[in-house]
This record gives sequence, structure tokens and C-alpha cells, in this order.
Amino acid sequence: MPADDEQITAMVAGVQKLSEWFWGPNLQMCHEILARTYFQPFAALESVLKFNPPDVLQKIESDLKNFPDADSLFQCLETDYVRLFISHRDGIAAPLYESCYFGVEPGETASLMGEPAIRMKRCLEAKGLSMDTRLSEPPDHFAIELEYLYFLLEKGWGDNNRALVAEAASFATDIMLPWATKFQKRLAAVETEGSFYLLITAILCPFLQFIGRESNDLALMVFSPNPQSA
Repeated sequence: MPADDEQITAMVAGVQKLSEWFWGPNLQMCHEILARTYFQPFAALESVLKFNPPDVLQKIESDLKNFPDADSLFQCLETDYVRLFISHRDGIAAPLYESCYFGVEPGETASLMGEPAIRMKRCLEAKGLSMDTRLSEPPDHFAIELEYLYFLLEKGWGDNNRALVAEAASFATDIMLPWATKFQKRLAAVETEGSFYLLITAILCPFLQFIGRESNDLALMVFSPNPQSA
């Protein structure tokens, strides 16, 4: 498989993994994590991703040695997910909704269902996508935005649709990266360096940068006519 194809495959798979992560942990995910298969897309791109810290994957690998089985890992991740993103007596420091980071001063939190939620609803509708009626989350939830990015990338590369790939690059860097960076800073203010979710943001932000930086360059290589076939 050519290098560009390998990067595209890892890029699409990585976005899907990140979306799953921000929906919250499940046992299947935890089995994959302990089997060392979950982070393969990110390891495949490690040489081109600008991780900070650079050894984030190694840090995760080291922390996983503390868990004897998937059940214990799931309990840990589930507890942290609820504490950080669902319910905390002092309030949620780093909400999973873009609206909470839109047009606010440092230290303030905006209301849910703001302009980003309205924009995302329109984006989903424009692509003929409907949110699962079982979900009560606003459309600017982190996982939903990542699912939309996955749709753009998967369909763009799968259908050789350069416009969708370009939209994915723009969505990653112009829409998602700014508030993902703010999200990471808020999480860093309340979590220790070894927090799994903080380490995931150390993967997330460089990954979004990579999509915006490399997607169009890869598109030029993949979608340009092969002069030898002319």
C-alpha cells in the first residue's frame, strides 16, 4: 500500500476512534485498548504528528500496565468520564459542547445550544444526516462533530470527492481545533498529567492539525491524474 494510502486509512480510522472515545468508554473499547489495537491509527502516523508531549503514546502504554483486565480499565475510564463531563459537585470544568467555548471570556461558560449547535444542525441536515433519536445531546457535542468529520473524510476519500476532503480539512482546523485547544487547556487545569482524557487531547489536537495540514496535499497526490495513464 502506498504511503499516502496508509496515511489516509490511519487518518479516517483515527477520527472514528476519537469519536468513540468522547462518547464514553465501553467494554469492547477497553478490550481493544488492552490488546494494543486501539491506538494503531495514531501510532501509524506518529512520525508526522506533532504530539505534545512527544511520548504521549508511550505514556498511555505505561499507564495501561496498571490494569489487569478490561473491566478494571472500564471502571476507571467510566468514573473519570462521569466526573469530568457528566456530573461534578463543583461543576463541569471542560464541557463536551462547542457552544460552551463560543464567544466567552476566560473563566466564563456559555449556554448550551448556541450558534455552534445551530451551525452543526445545519451541516448535518445539508448532508442528509440525522442524529440518532435515542440521543439527547446537542449537535455540537464533541463526538458528534468528530462523527461529522469522519463522514466527510470517509466519503470524500471513498468517493474520490475532493470537495468533501477540502471541507474536512477546513472543518478540522477552522471549526474543531480552536475549541479543542480551549477544551484541552480547561482539562489541563483540573487534571494531572497522567489523566487518560488529558492524554487523549494530546492526541486529538495534533490529529486535527494533521487533517487540516495534510488532507489537501494528499488529495493533490491521490486525485491528480496519473500522467503515465494518459
